[in-house]
Amino acid sequence: MADWYVRPDTSHSGTRDGTSYGTAWGGWTEIVWGGAGVKGGDTLYVCGAHTYSQIIRPEWAGSSSNRITIRGDYATEPGSITFVSGAYYFNLDKSYVTLQSLTITAGNNRCIGVTGVPNTGFWLKNCTLIGSAITMVDFMAINNFAYVDTVIDGNIFVAGTGSGISWRPSGAMATNLSNMQISNNAFNGVSGPRGVITFLSLDDVLAGTKMTDIRIFGNTYTDCGGVAIECYGPTVYGRNSGIKVYDNTITNQQKVGLLGGGIVLGGFGLSATPDFGPNDVYNNKCYGLHGLSGLANIFYGTYRVFNNYAENITTADIDGCGILFDHDCRDSVAFGNEIRDLWGNGNPDNSIRPSGSGILMLDATNCTAYGNLIVNCVTGISFGNKLSGQSSNIFNNTFINCSYAGAYMMATANNTTNVIRNNIFTTTTDTTPAVRVNSAVWTGESNNCFHGFGANVGHTFAISSNTNNPDFNDAYRPQSVSCKRNGVYLGGKDFHGKHFYNPPNIGAVDDTTNTPRYTLRYR
Repeated sequence: MADWYVRPDTSHSGTRDGTSYGTAWGGWTEIVWGGAGVKGGDTLYVCGAHTYSQIIRPEWAGSSSNRITIRGDYATEPGSITFVSGAYYFNLDKSYVTLQSLTITAGNNRCIGVTGVPNTGFWLKNCTLIGSAITMVDFMAINNFAYVDTVIDGNIFVAGTGSGISWRPSGAMATNLSNMQISNNAFNGVSGPRGVITFLSLDDVLAGTKMTDIRIFGNTYTDCGGVAIECYGPTVYGRNSGIKVYDNTITNQQKVGLLGGGIVLGGFGLSATPDFGPNDVYNNKCYGLHGLSGLANIFYGTYRVFNNYAENITTADIDGCGILFDHDCRDSVAFGNEIRDLWGNGNPDNSIRPSGSGILMLDATNCTAYGNLIVNCVTGISFGNKLSGQSSNIFNNTFINCSYAGAYMMATANNTTNVIRNNIFTTTTDTTPAVRVNSAVWTGESNNCFHGFGANVGHTFAISSNTNNPDFNDAYRPQSVSCKRNGVYLGGKDFHGKHFYNPPNIGAVDDTTNTPRYTLRYR
């Protein structure tokens, strides 16, 4: 296992065998690979500021036990690589190669293009990538290419309008991502035609095109554009399998066209990997999400969305919701989320271009939402247009300051299979209807509290529901005897501490303490 060195040119020495900094190779074309040069287990130090008008690549592969590491943190002279304008970039076409602590600046192309049949074990760690109008790290979508056991960790992505990381297959091809980790990276001012991390598979690909066991966690997105995280397609239930998105922080995510917002997932069934577990979106924090996608749009799969925080959500058109269950989303659940300030598109008539719902249920089957706190929204819970089955159970949530309706059932929603119970709704004005129903009589509403609203539209409250003031404490826990627990304690509590009573408590949080369960983050 040897250390090797390459410097930008030949001016430092007439003897250049790459074995020391003083005798470093002079430019990329002088590097010797394999045999008497760089091979598995070795480290190549890139020293100084390199500028290239060519595609460069490692010419040798490592192995799982003997990786090749190319790094730019030599103490005497840290390394950087800049590409001039043209079709030039760093082509990672060999397996078990690590790029580490390098600064790579794009010309008008990629920083890094990854290829391979398959490419196994590519690691990108602690690098700084400065982008252009093309994706910074592009997993090239070519037939029979596959990307396995990839780690992208601790890097800084700066500027660029072509996405930070992408994989976008289309046409008659089979290509896949498997066991990919994107973690602890900082995306600063990065946007793209669709977003920052874009894994988008179109419907015309072959059945072998899929994503498996994707983890995206611990990243920060600051002043970026488009959707922060999109892993979507094809529009088939469960083609992909296994995804977790957690502990990300998104601040000031702007729209690109109409696209923008937090997290979009589509097509994920459960992972077949024994220790992967369910598909989860959790512990993400979002401050300013602008565009259609709101906090989380989830489609064509089964997911849990929990313990996320989001505030200041807007859209120029429809949606821009807290959590949207849509297009063949099945058996999914949202719980323990805190979502504030869903301003929507600013249209006071939400029936024209529905937006700004805390929870929106579209083409989704057997989905559940409980224990969520929604503060300042257009509509608390909406049931919208459906193409196929729609059923849900919405219970023990709290919706504060609804400006259009507490609950809204559009004309094409299913008025027999959607249930709301044990929720609390309040409003911004006494002219706002508590419930708007544009379909036939809705019988799925019961045991809710609607306070401060005007007359309903197309709905009569269930006998078990009330309009009393819930008398919230600082934790948004009702103190009114009409809402506070008055049943028999059954023992135990749910995931986030709510005790079980019969009849159950009303609202989103437990009333056993005056310590706020939800706290307002910085704005």
